[in-house]
Amino acid sequence: WEELKAFFDGEVKKMGVENCYFPMFVPESNLIKEKDHVEGFAPEVAWVTKSGDTELDVPIAVRPTSETVMYPYYADWIRSHRDLPLKLNQWCNVVRWEFKHPTPFIRSREFLWQEGHTAYATKAEADEEVKQILDLYR
Repeated sequence: WEELKAFFDGEVKKMGVENCYFPMFVPESNLIKEKDHVEGFAPEVAWVTKSGDTELDVPIAVRPTSETVMYPYYADWIRSHRDLPLKLNQWCNVVRWEFKHPTPFIRSREFLWQEGHTAYATKAEADEEVKQILDLYR
C-alpha cells in the first residue's frame, strides 16, 4: 500500500494535482441534492442516527463516495474559467453496506479509496488528463 500510494501520489503531483481531505460524515441534505449520483448505492449507505444516548435530529451518512461532500465547495471555488483547472486528489476511507458477508483483506464494508476530482475549461483538457491517469494505472 505504501509503495503504491507513494508512486501514484508523486506522479499526480507532477501533474499539478493537490491532495485534499473532505469530511467523512455527509449531511443528509447533501445526499438528497446528489440523489441521481447516489441512487445506485443508496441502499448501501451507512447512517449515524445517535450520538451516545441522544437521537440525532437529522441522520448523517458515513461517506459512501465523496462527490456529495466535495461538489458544493466546487460551486464556491469555481466562479469563472480563470479558476480552472481545479485538480484535487483524495486518499480516504469509504463505507458501503453492499453485501452480507465481507471478506477480510479482500473487501470489507470500509475500504481505502483514491479518487481524483478535477474540473477543466474544455473537454479536450479533461480527456488528456484521463489518458495520463490511465497510463499510471497500467
